[in-house]
Amino acid sequence: MNYDKYLDDLNYEDADTVLGSVMSAAGFPKVANIEDACDVAYLSGDESDRKIIEQHQPMFYNTLKHRLVNKEDVIDIINQLNANKK
Repeated sequence: MNYDKYLDDLNYEDADTVLGSVMSAAGFPKVANIEDACDVAYLSGDESDRKIIEQHQPMFYNTLKHRLVNKEDVIDIINQLNANKK
């Protein structure tokens, strides 16, 4: 599958929504440092992470940088998925 088709979606959808579409199409592969936000909220000992997640209610969370996923994360994941299919 060519995941590049999701890059245009970043122009009019938020990164979390686009990443949800990408991950769904890819079968929800394990991606380093990008976790299910609900899992992070309930399992993390980091109060700051929990507050961010509770405030924004995202699907995904960048655990390395302790922030919501952004366009850069989505582009990196798309590039990883495209590289892995070759």
